[in-house]
Amino acid sequence: MSQINEGRRITVAEMAPHVHTFLPNENKVEKISSWLEMWIKNGLNSGIIKFNDYLPKKGDLAFHIGVSLGTIQNVYRTLEDKGLIESRQKVGAYIKDSSGKNLEKLTSKREVVCEEIKKYISENKYKKGDVLISARKLANMLATPFATIMVSLNSLVLNGIIEKKDKAYIIKSLDFSISNIEQQTLSEKIAEHINKYIKTNLKPGDKLPSNSAMADMFNVSVKTIHDAIRILSVAGVAKTRRGYYGTVVTNYQKNEEIPYFYEQVEQSIKKYIAENCKAGDKLPSIKNFAEVFNVSSKTIKNALDILEADGYINFIRGKHGGTFVLNVPTIYDKGYTWLALSPEFEQKM
Repeated sequence: MSQINEGRRITVAEMAPHVHTFLPNENKVEKISSWLEMWIKNGLNSGIIKFNDYLPKKGDLAFHIGVSLGTIQNVYRTLEDKGLIESRQKVGAYIKDSSGKNLEKLTSKREVVCEEIKKYISENKYKKGDVLISARKLANMLATPFATIMVSLNSLVLNGIIEKKDKAYIIKSLDFSISNIEQQTLSEKIAEHINKYIKTNLKPGDKLPSNSAMADMFNVSVKTIHDAIRILSVAGVAKTRRGYYGTVVTNYQKNEEIPYFYEQVEQSIKKYIAENCKAGDKLPSIKNFAEVFNVSSKTIKNALDILEADGYINFIRGKHGGTFVLNVPTIYDKGYTWLALSPEFEQKM
């Protein structure tokens, strides 16, 4: 197995002394980040901790220090931006050895928003010393949760693009490039890598390595490989059979790009909301959406979860509950062409 799975979980008791008190208006994220960065470096030098050891769970550390979970999430993201730690989906954050194996990582919403903010700075011809619009206005303009905007701004501060003075963000440097990236799950990213491996090494009818072998190959969990194979199966790149046969390659030459159902459904529902709804409207049920899109209810739920995280919808429980529109998307990105999920849905749209 890969080294990352052999690291131990560090306990909060090992991390004393902790940061317990903060001055009025003091930035808790910056103070805790500085302390934790120094603690990690000293621990590595003394041998108390090692590369690939896992930091405490965010909730445990937040409770012990006496701050919110969101504060610790921002602390971990700050250290991740500095290259000190790496987050693994559903596992936790471990201490990263930058000289070791290049470990796969998902593209986060924060990274996407950072590029969007840089693009906004460039398109609006900001100059050094100019004050950037407020985080609230950025959140509304980009239809992104305020917390994500704050994390993204902190990342741009670390990269020297902006600086914070009092409560304002000032343009510090215009020497940056803009990347056109999209948010991906780790499973989607691994699906791309497996697809490239297939095209390079296999032909239709060949059997793929086992899920556990590919988990070692790409340094991810077996479950991530399983989810990636499902994406490839939906795309027609591979077909999984029970028992000895395993997963075999189909006619992958017809699939130059892999469509992702979560993204397809998310964008299609977003378009549905923009064209048919207003704030406060109740959306059709998950079952109804699943029938219209001709996909599983789980796929619909995953797409709705993304829309909820982005602040477009809200789930309400109870007798009069359901899925309600919070914000109506004002722009539907025509730059992406999403495959129709069913002929019936295409006609209705």
